[in-house]
Amino acid sequence: MARTILLTATILLAAAARLTAQDQWGVNLGVTPTWQTGPGANALFGADRVDVHGSEIRVGFVRGLDIEGDWGLSFVRTNIAGGSTVDASVAPCNRGTCGTYLTATDPIHMTGLEFHQFYPFKTWRERVQVGMVGGVGLAWLKGTVNRRVISEQGDSNTTVDAGEFYPASKSVVPLVHVELAVAGVIVPGFKIRASGGWGMPGYHTFGINFIYMVPKH
Repeated sequence: MARTILLTATILLAAAARLTAQDQWGVNLGVTPTWQTGPGANALFGADRVDVHGSEIRVGFVRGLDIEGDWGLSFVRTNIAGGSTVDASVAPCNRGTCGTYLTATDPIHMTGLEFHQFYPFKTWRERVQVGMVGGVGLAWLKGTVNRRVISEQGDSNTTVDAGEFYPASKSVVPLVHVELAVAGVIVPGFKIRASGGWGMPGYHTFGINFIYMVPKH
């Protein structure tokens, strides 16, 4: 996972360097109504079974051109919905199945920063773009979850810090996403971009970004 994050960051930074000559700054508001974990999440969370889902919102700045690509840095707030579960150390025992079962009885949150890069493959009539958007960042888990431990000696239920959801660091979660994107320039300086694809800690089923470029003077 560390190699994946480093490789993605290197590619994004190299692409962003080509945009430094552009003199338009802007703001970005992004919303992902739903995301969910998929293949590969077990290794990330160090668990046997992961069923985590939620939504996400991001606000930040961008630099680029509305009819070309852009890069930026955003504050990210990711919601992990109540009912999300992580099962770890699951194994047969004399009671049937033993293990540690974590459940978000109430929504918990991750807040952090993410760097993104949008690279258009094709632009039609300076209005419609098809391309790819990628991002890397870090987020911090906040909240509490219920931990149920079933062992040969008995059961226990406790409330623990949400960091138990991600035992690799107990609090910090890497953010990585690579998505296909379609963008449309509504009026000069303002475009809407929709995207979806692979990500960690979860797949972005569908996301939409509103981007406004400040006019040059």
